Amino acid sequence: MSPDPAVGDADSAGIALVGPGECHIWSAEARWAPELLDVLDERERERCAQFRHEGARALYLTAHVLARRTVGVQLGVDPRDVVFVPVCKNCRRPQDPPHGKPTLPGTPLELSLSHSGTRAMVALTTVGPVGVDIEEIAARAGLPLDVLSAAERAELDRLPEAAWPPAFIRYWARKEAVLKATGDGLMVDPALLTVTGPDAPARLVEWRERPEPHLPVRLEDLAAGDGYRAAVAVVGDGDRVQVVRQSDVRV
Repeated sequence: MSPDPAVGDADSAGIALVGPGECHIWSAEARWAPELLDVLDERERERCAQFRHEGARALYLTAHVLARRTVGVQLGVDPRDVVFVPVCKNCRRPQDPPHGKPTLPGTPLELSLSHSGTRAMVALTTVGPVGVDIEEIAARAGLPLDVLSAAERAELDRLPEAAWPPAFIRYWARKEAVLKATGDGLMVDPALLTVTGPDAPARLVEWRERPEPHLPVRLEDLAAGDGYRAAVAVVGDGDRVQVVRQSDVRV
C-alpha cells in the first residue's frame, strides 16, 4: 500500500472521512510551531514542555496535533474540543497521572498514534481496537533480540548481518502495533508473539499464552518513508477491515 495524495473527499488539510469497515492512516513530518500549542489541552502542553530537546518536543506536538485534527474532521468539531481519555487496561485503580491508550468515549472511533525519529503517524477506524507503530531504523550498539520468538530469530539468522537492523525493526513495528491494538503494550512479553518474516506479508502467526477474543488481528505493513518501518493492527474480523487510505499531511 502506498500513500494516496489524491483525496477528493478530504478537507483542505488532506484528512478524509473514515467509512464503515475502513482504517485510515495519516503521517506527518515533525515541526515546531509555538502556535500549535493552542491546539493541545493543558495536560498535553505540560507533557510537551517536559521534553528537554526541541526535536522531541516537535515530534510530540506534531503527533498530538495530527491526532486532534484527524479526529476533529471525523466528528465535525474544532480540534481543540476533542477529548482524549487515556485508558490503561493494566491499572485497577484510578490513574494518576492519567496514562495509557487514548480513547474517544461516546464515539465509534478507535485511535492510535505513534512517533519516531522525525515522523508521526495516526490511525483511525470504527471496526475495532487499532494500533499503529512507526519506527526509525537507527544505528544502535546491539539489537534486543530477546523480544523475538524462536521462529523469528531463526528467520533473522538466515539473513546477512547487515540486513538485521531493518528486518528487526520490521518485526518490532508489527509486534508493537498488535500490542497497542489489544491495549496490552509492553506488559506482555513481545517474544510470545510470532509474526511473519520481514519479507513476507504481515500476519500474526501465533500468540502463545493468549486465547481468544483478542484474535483474529488484521495486520498490515505501512509505507513509512526511507529509514522507517511501520505497521497497523486492527482487532476484529480481518475480512471486514480494509486499510484503504494512507496520506501525508502537514500539521
